[in-house]
Amino acid sequence: MACALIEKWPFRLTHRRFREAVATVSSNGIFGGGFAGTIFREGEQADPNNRGTLVGFDDVMPGYFRAARIPTISGRDFTDFDREYTKPVVIINKAMADLVWPGQEPLGKRFTIVVDPHQYEVIGVVGTTLVGQVGEDPQPVAYLPLRQQYSPFGSLLVRTAGDPEAAMGAVRAQVNQLDRNLALTNGRTVEQLLAQGLWAARMGAALLGLFGSLALILASIGIYGVLSYSVAQRTSEIGIRMALGAQSQQVLKLVLRQGMLLAGVGVLVGVAMALPITRFAATLLYGVSVWDPVTYISIAFVLMAVALLACYMPARRATRIDPLVALRFE
Repeated sequence: MACALIEKWPFRLTHRRFREAVATVSSNGIFGGGFAGTIFREGEQADPNNRGTLVGFDDVMPGYFRAARIPTISGRDFTDFDREYTKPVVIINKAMADLVWPGQEPLGKRFTIVVDPHQYEVIGVVGTTLVGQVGEDPQPVAYLPLRQQYSPFGSLLVRTAGDPEAAMGAVRAQVNQLDRNLALTNGRTVEQLLAQGLWAARMGAALLGLFGSLALILASIGIYGVLSYSVAQRTSEIGIRMALGAQSQQVLKLVLRQGMLLAGVGVLVGVAMALPITRFAATLLYGVSVWDPVTYISIAFVLMAVALLACYMPARRATRIDPLVALRFE
């Protein structure tokens, strides 16, 4: 597919609904991974003690970074003049710049690829993107112009202003006009690719959420049972206080204050223990901090509400019975 698209570049959608679309070609595509190789900075390949640096490679057409919305940090994009028999050039991402030339200006720097005699000159630096999966560490990637580094396979990327799924038919029709023998397969939107990449994480989150909900229910039942039993054991005390003239509201406030104090101490201890433990779950979270205050506040609120209910109900029942009957429990 890449061959026909390169020969008839630039590729544009002619359908009136998608004339604002931006199309480009990449050998890897979105979340496509790609090939990796060892590079040597200029002058280091002759050093037998230098093992080089392993980086990923992606062959792209001009306009790829604009279509994929990858910001250009410095330098320039590829042009139609970056083709076969011209000076080999390369654009690297920020992760590769920091890894290979830390604290230096990478523009104009050169490197060689193992078993490749050519020297590639860095002409641009772009932002770091995800290569293989969501949540991965920043991966160093070198982008090569597809006209210089030809690949028989490629991924067609199309960015539209409207619904991307609605553009699938127009894209296929346009590719068929270029060459009916082109195999355009596995067409998916970026949203679908993200959903596929996050499937395992979402399943894990669903299971952890289920287990967490069960743990919250068990904790609530435990707190309710313990505090309810504790208040029920004080029925005689409540009867004595009321026999001596204490009002039911006073007794109720006393029981609630003591019970909620105990529950509050337990919640504080639980939060203090949870804070250092949750850092082990940092790799499973996307867009949520392990110190998320909303989660801690909501869980503490639920447990305190259960504790309040566990203290209030038995205390309320005890204040409604006759003091003489309550004293018989002694």
